[in-house]
Amino acid sequence: MGWIQDVAQATSNIIVDQESYDRVAEWDAVYQGEAPWSRIHWQDIAGVQHNRRLMSLNMGQMAAKKMASLAFNQKAQVLATPTGYEPADGKTSPKDYDNDANKFIHQVLQDNHFYDNFERYLEYMFAAGGLVIRTYVYNGRVKIRFATADSFYPLSQDANGVTECVIASRFVKDQRTYTLLEKHTEDDQGYNITNTLYESPTGSGDAGLGTKVPLATLYPDLKDQVTYPKDSYSQPTFIYLKPNLANNFDSTSPLGISIYANAMDTLHQLDQYYDMLMQEGVMGRRRIIAPDSMLKRKRDARTNTVSWHVDFNDAVYQSFTDNPERNGGGLDGPKDITLPLRSGDIIATINNLLRLYATQTGFSSGTFSYDGESGVRTATEVISANSDTYQTKNSHETIIEQALIQLCQNIVELGSNSAAGYTGPTDIDVTVNFDDSIAKDRNENETFYLTATGNKPLMPQREAIKRFNNLTDVEADQWLAQIKADEPPVDDIEDLTNQGTEDEGNGS
Repeated sequence: MGWIQDVAQATSNIIVDQESYDRVAEWDAVYQGEAPWSRIHWQDIAGVQHNRRLMSLNMGQMAAKKMASLAFNQKAQVLATPTGYEPADGKTSPKDYDNDANKFIHQVLQDNHFYDNFERYLEYMFAAGGLVIRTYVYNGRVKIRFATADSFYPLSQDANGVTECVIASRFVKDQRTYTLLEKHTEDDQGYNITNTLYESPTGSGDAGLGTKVPLATLYPDLKDQVTYPKDSYSQPTFIYLKPNLANNFDSTSPLGISIYANAMDTLHQLDQYYDMLMQEGVMGRRRIIAPDSMLKRKRDARTNTVSWHVDFNDAVYQSFTDNPERNGGGLDGPKDITLPLRSGDIIATINNLLRLYATQTGFSSGTFSYDGESGVRTATEVISANSDTYQTKNSHETIIEQALIQLCQNIVELGSNSAAGYTGPTDIDVTVNFDDSIAKDRNENETFYLTATGNKPLMPQREAIKRFNNLTDVEADQWLAQIKADEPPVDDIEDLTNQGTEDEGNGS
């Protein structure tokens, strides 16, 4: 951070100013638990300066993690099929997944541990406001790499988003800082990537980019420039992903904002009240004042001076000088001035702030709560279909789905035009099925629709089996047939009646 001008001079004009990256740095600091307000300073009555870290609830990280787990998890399914593909007899089946494009895409995702990494990087995206997905080929394999918001510098944009950019990567090796700049540009012939490596003379990176050095210094196999021709590639090999939120700080900026960008004041107050709560045990310990004549004195052997024995590390220490004439008789003895603990009032204030914070970040009010025993808790109950959380989740999924579709397209195009060995079609349709079971209140939906239909069946049994177990049409038919086969036979009502009459006639 802070070297945007160096990047601009080394590449070309960046369309985002330094102020935007200062905000990214602030959001990222909050996520890491190092908010601008996290350090406090005070001076005691002896004039000694004290510094300490404000205790934090770290609600920035908690909100980002919660939203990332709701928007995407390992139960999400990606299906790629050749363009124009239709299921046999109009019924989906496991055969739909058995095509070259889908198998190749899932093999690449598995090799890159995509499902393990993507949710984690989505957490970074919701915290700092952006994420970059970069695809390339290395040693005959399609690779997927991620970059965080502070490493992305847009160069141009259109109605569909960022079209050209610079992606910066920093590494420290042998007490030196290396910065790799990947400049992605576009012309009529193709998508171009220019790689440049810089070496800083110090390991701290304070000298900016430093001096340009050969790529072979760190990357012996990396080319200075690579072109992806447009007759083989339909889009750039990078994907910029951001939360589905309007950037109210700069409406012209292509960069996204953190989900808690407009809740910074609330986060500050939450940390202040949480620190106040934690300090109650210290500040509320028993205190007794006594006339100065009763205090223990100590004598400095070197200077022969006498001083009161008091604790100057106490931030709220107040001395008391007994003067009977001024105080109306003075104190007869020690007096307990211990104040009662305010934990209940502080916890109530924290919960009020948490409700406000949940609303500001797109969650339903009551998603977060503080119980004073186990700390902050998130709502464990399922979320109704009309709740703020569910609607916000669906909103973010719209952007995530488009990014996954672009990713799959990049994978098949890279595989088809490289030594990765993909020979299937590159014209594909991609569908993403997000798992809503962790966020959707099925009982509430059932009650609503049963009431609307007069308690009549809502859907065929096969469709219910299909949706609940995430099966294809053919698999659902097989399950339904097996369920019916396992059911015990039901006797005809006339047979039961006749059998009962015969039993009576026999005297049974």
